[in-house]
Amino acid sequence: MHQSQKGHDGRTSAWLPRKLHSVRDLKNRFVLASLVLTACAPVATAPPADQSAPPAGQVFFTAERLSSGAIRLALDNGSPEMIGYNLCHSQLQRRTAAGWTQVPSDEVCTMELRTLNPGHDATFEKRLPAGLPAGEYRYITNVESPLGTAQTGVATAPFRV
Repeated sequence: MHQSQKGHDGRTSAWLPRKLHSVRDLKNRFVLASLVLTACAPVATAPPADQSAPPAGQVFFTAERLSSGAIRLALDNGSPEMIGYNLCHSQLQRRTAAGWTQVPSDEVCTMELRTLNPGHDATFEKRLPAGLPAGEYRYITNVESPLGTAQTGVATAPFRV
C-alpha cells in the first residue's frame, strides 16, 4: 500500500510504510550507538550540599534517600535551554580503590528521551539493590544539554550505604 503526500511545492511524493519502518530502525540504531559512545563521557560535578537551586546555566542531579528505603533522583534544569534526559536509565556506581564502578542492575527502562524546560525539574524514584555492601555510592545519568547535542554525564553527590 502506497501513501502519498503533497509537499509545499505542490508535487506528490510516494513512499512505502516499509521504508518508513527502516528509517525508524536506523534512528533507533543511531540512538543506541550514541548511548554506547557517550557512556564514557566526562562527568559534571554535583552541586554543593548547601545549594538549593542551580546557578543560571547549570544542570544539577541530586539523590535523596527516602524513609521507604527508595532513592528520589532529581534533575534541575538551571540552563537557558531545553534539555533531554531519561532518569530511569540512571546508573548506580560504587566508589572502589580503582574509582567509580557501575553496580550491576536488572532494571528495564524505556528508551524515550524526555525533555525538560529551563527552570524546571524532574524526579524519579529508584530502589537500591538488596544486599549492597557498606560504602560510598552515587548515581550518574546522561543529559542532552542543550537538546539535540551529544549527551554528557551528570553525577549526584556521593552518599553512604
